[in-house]
Amino acid sequence: MGLKIGAQLIIWGKRAREDLSSVIKAVHEIGFEGIETSPTVLAEYGDWKQLLRNYGLSLVALHIGVGNLKEAEEALKMLSDFNGLYLTFSGAGGKTKTEEEYLESCRFLNKIGRLAENYGITVCYHNHDYEIVNNAWGLKIVIENTDPELVKLCVDTYWVKCGGLEPVDFITEHLDRIAYLHLKDGTEEDMKHRRFKELGKGCINFKKILEIASRKLDWVIVEQDRSEKDPTQSMKESREYLRQLGY
Repeated sequence: MGLKIGAQLIIWGKRAREDLSSVIKAVHEIGFEGIETSPTVLAEYGDWKQLLRNYGLSLVALHIGVGNLKEAEEALKMLSDFNGLYLTFSGAGGKTKTEEEYLESCRFLNKIGRLAENYGITVCYHNHDYEIVNNAWGLKIVIENTDPELVKLCVDTYWVKCGGLEPVDFITEHLDRIAYLHLKDGTEEDMKHRRFKELGKGCINFKKILEIASRKLDWVIVEQDRSEKDPTQSMKESREYLRQLGY
């Protein structure tokens, strides 16, 4: 069974909240098999479970920030109700990004990881560039101070590169800890300005990354935070690029 390809809804911005049905229809028509989004996007729609069923889409992950226990518990319930897989967090280290703030985030992640076991959900941590700079100082704290059985990684290819490390090497090194990937692209110039490109139009070696991912992982998620094009067009182009690579 090959890698399954999902879509992060972030690129559709407020449209995902205001017209989720048309976004989900587009996700299905493009050829994605599942979605990742925030709990609020689904909660504001109403019967989101029936909407996903109508288009045969999986709820791969819900993505929230570190630190809010009530939000995490509600997200676990949503995931459990639809056989979702991952509750993914970002924002470790708080505003100060000190070692103690990171350790506090780790305690939170371990706590939610234990709760998630009761729901059959896997907790993941998603990196941005700030955890990767200085040879991944921040992310190393997270990796070393969270239980590897309870807290996995969702590695974002763009932010690894933006933080100064090579995604292929980083993913290879941490493959045993990774649950799934965010496939995100941009040129080195884009990264200076926090701009994003469709997959295959930047500097990330997705051919090699997907070869590595297919050894162990079930899912990868296409994520493009923003686009200068119509969001649906951008996601179509990224999905077509993955087809060209054989996925």
